Amino acid sequence: MMRKVVRSRTGKTLEVVLEVEGGKISRLTISGDFMAFPSRAIDELERALVGKKAGEVEGVVKKILKNVELIGVEVDEIIETIRELASSR
Repeated sequence: MMRKVVRSRTGKTLEVVLEVEGGKISRLTISGDFMAFPSRAIDELERALVGKKAGEVEGVVKKILKNVELIGVEVDEIIETIRELASSR
């Protein structure tokens, strides 16, 4: 299991915990003190990324978060953090 905590450009915390098996994300948790509206979008994103490779992260995140209002973290910060962890194995 890999974990990374980053401070966003707006000063909020983003924490990503994931496991990779066979080059694909097998488990993922995204948390922190940022907000997402609707809040279920983060759960949906976690589910959508399971089974994906690091190279697929950006497209999935942009699709799921397209109409989501994020406060305290930016989409590219989420993408960078997940992709870095997913490809570090």
